[in-house]
Amino acid sequence: MENQISIRDRWLGALCYLSVVVFVPMLSTSKSAFLSRHCRQGFALLFIEVVGVFFIWIIDATLGRLPLLGFIVVIALRLVFFLFVLSMSVLGFTKAIFGETWRLPYLDDLADKMPIH
Repeated sequence: MENQISIRDRWLGALCYLSVVVFVPMLSTSKSAFLSRHCRQGFALLFIEVVGVFFIWIIDATLGRLPLLGFIVVIALRLVFFLFVLSMSVLGFTKAIFGETWRLPYLDDLADKMPIH
């Protein structure tokens, strides 16, 4: 018989992919393996969001000062970064709602190192 995942854990797991809302499930009393996995991945995604925004801010402050090339580079970086984060968030949210565990593409090694139990 399969291990049943509660509706509460599914919703808390889905909240993990909504940026800073990841702290709500991390502070919950439920400590299932399913929820811990999604908390680690959501926190890794939040970490990448913060690093990415900082990186794009630096690029904008330096390379973005070039008249046309800087503008195009910064807009392209923002678009690619936004689409990546949005797609990972939507994918993680839907996987959690359906009670599935998955491995966050490109960020799974970072998520495994998160000390969240």
